Parts: sequence; structure tokens; C-alpha cells
Amino acid sequence: MARVALIFGGRSVEHKVSVTSARTVAAGLEAAGHEVVPFGIALDGCWLEPVLAAKALSGEVDVLGAVGEPIAPTLATFATAGVEVAFPIVHGTWGEDGTLQGLFEILALPYVGAGVTASAVAMDKILCKRVLESAGVPVVESIAVRRQELEAHAAETLERIGEVVPPVFVKPSVGGSSVGIRRVAASDQLEDAVRFALRFDDAVLVEREIDGRELECSVLGYPALEASAVGEIVPGADFYDYADKYLDDNAGLLIPAELDAETEARIRKISVEAFAALGGFGMARVDFLLETGGALYVNEINTLPGFTSISMYPKLWEASGVSLAELVDRLVTAAVVRQEDRKRLDDGIKAWVADLEGR
Repeated sequence: MARVALIFGGRSVEHKVSVTSARTVAAGLEAAGHEVVPFGIALDGCWLEPVLAAKALSGEVDVLGAVGEPIAPTLATFATAGVEVAFPIVHGTWGEDGTLQGLFEILALPYVGAGVTASAVAMDKILCKRVLESAGVPVVESIAVRRQELEAHAAETLERIGEVVPPVFVKPSVGGSSVGIRRVAASDQLEDAVRFALRFDDAVLVEREIDGRELECSVLGYPALEASAVGEIVPGADFYDYADKYLDDNAGLLIPAELDAETEARIRKISVEAFAALGGFGMARVDFLLETGGALYVNEINTLPGFTSISMYPKLWEASGVSLAELVDRLVTAAVVRQEDRKRLDDGIKAWVADLEGR
């Protein structure tokens, strides 16, 4: 069993969701026999010592308030904690976008989840679409708009996006939990929705609305990937937005989704292919849109999915016969194996260079 650093909180707007997810993960790790060492990241990015972070896991607090100190010195406690594996559950920016993963790589610390590249690509909706398209994975047609473009050529840019026939969804390119997303039903609402989304990121995606169903599939493993059962989201609002996910609790979750065997198999196959196209490993939740008529599209890939009581990722694995304790244990094991492989490759490169220099 391992001494696992459970890292949660963070600077993004998904801070509270991360705290809730961490409680679920902590219970699973403990049930699997691992030692949990909690590290909370405050709202201002400062790292909190385990005794303080534990208050959030116990439910004593739901938010890790700003510390008001420089971030860098607070990392010392984590860097010298003597943990064997990191289990990050920091949703959103500065957590699942490759930045936190880069820190673990520098520390040569095994960590749960996707690596730097897959994490960064999946977090950027525009970039992710391009990578998936190049791999032959079906994605919804969209138009990208960047802040500089709108500011420099407003009339031309608005004319270009005006060619998209509503209804459409306007989304910040980088972000999670549907933050900043608006559904636009009429052309005269497009500019306002784009400018609203630009409050959250410097690039925006204008995407055709799909009349159909929202389906999700969980992916797990290293080096081989496997897919779970398929679930369905039944939004309680116009679409599955932040409020519907975390505040109103009106959305319905159908596990497993009512699908014919061929469609389910296709979703599970594409889930693995899509995550693999990003160079992914560890875990991911792949979100699909199934259009009326049968067309299937990958909507997003979430490399650090939620672990709350209503989160699809663990619930889909539970429906597939994998308990929470087994799930987190497999993730920890995969992290250790991957780190061993990384070290083997690095040692091989250094040995090759040494051989060249010794000729």
C-alpha cells in the first residue's frame, strides 16, 4: 500500500467541486488500504499543510480560504512530505491543464491521471478538436474566435460567426464544469454570448447545437486503456450547465444508458481511440453527443473527472463492476507503473548518450 498525497482545492472556479471530489477519493483510498496525506490548495494557490487540509476532508470547511502569502514557499511542505504517489483532484485551470502534472514530473513523483501533454490538449477545446479531427474522431462543426481577432477586426469577425445558424453553443476554449457557456437561440444574441465567454478565456468556440442525447463513457488504464459502461445525462435545464451540475440537482443520470448494443460498442471504442489520440493514460471521461438520426460526436474529454457523489466517472465504473476502492487503487498502481516506465526510458537515453561519448 502507498502513502498517497491527495491534492485538492485550487485557484479555479471549480474549487468547491474539487473539495467535494476529494472526500470521495479519500474514502476510496482508505478503503483500499492506502495512507492518505491531504494537501489542500487555497483559493490564492498557496499549499496548506495536511492538518489544515484535513479540515476540508472532514467537512469542517468547504472552502480553503486565501492565505495571502507568496505561493512558492508554501510548496516546501509538499515537496518534503515523503509521499510515494500524488493523486491530484484539482479541477479546472492550474490543476488538470498540465501545470500540476508538470510539477510532479519535475519532482519525479508518480501521479494519478494523464500526463502533461494530454492534460493540456484536452483542457483546450479548440486544440482538442483539431487533434481529434486529425485522428479521424468525429467532432461537431465549430468556429473559433480569439480575443485579438475580435478587437482588431470586430465587424469582420462578427460577420464570420454570424454565418453560423443558431441554435449554437458559445464556449470559452479553456475551462470546465460548463463555466461561461451560453446557448444562443438567435443571431442577435451571438455577439453578447461571445463577449461573455471571453470573460473566462482569450479564445471562444461557437459550436452547432446537436439535437439529441448527451452520453458519457469512462476510460481507465495504463498502458492499455479500457472503457466502462455508457451513461446518459438528462439535463434539468436548457443544457447541462454549472448550476444544473452542482447547484440545482435537477439533472437526471441514467446508468447504463438505454442504447442498442452496436451504438454502445461504438461509443466505448471511440472513447478509447479519442483518449489515445491525445496520448492519454490513467483516467478520463469522454463526453458524447448522439444526434437524432444516429450521428455520434465526441464533445469533450475530461482528464480529471469529478468524483462527487453524483459524478459519472466513478458511477460508470461501479456499474461496470469496479468499486470505488478498486478504482482508485488501480489508478494508484497505474501511476507507479508509468513512473517506472518513464525512468526506464530516461535511463536508456542517458546510457545511449554515455555510449556515444565513450567511443
